Amino acid sequence: MSKPLPIIELPLDWDESNIDHAQRHGISREEIEQVVRNLPDVRQSRRGGKPVPDYYLLEGVTDAGRRVTVIVLYPVTRKRDWGVYELEIARPVTAYDTPRKG
Repeated sequence: MSKPLPIIELPLDWDESNIDHAQRHGISREEIEQVVRNLPDVRQSRRGGKPVPDYYLLEGVTDAGRRVTVIVLYPVTRKRDWGVYELEIARPVTAYDTPRKG
């Protein structure tokens, strides 16, 4: 049985690395946050037809109407000397313009 899809909310887990990766595809941090705020469709990420645990596709629109797909990792896992813990926050991995269907 698969787990239910998460509700992805702001704030997101940002650092220089994931901001740079999104911008290489021409999507800004602000646009990604707009997609999250504008209640995107959430789907499990898949590779080779199989679900990829903890990775989700958010398909939505920016305030300007740009259709964007954002891939996020949720929840974020942190490792420390004393153990591993999960943060109830999503980390954008990349983003790109949503391909037109049809």
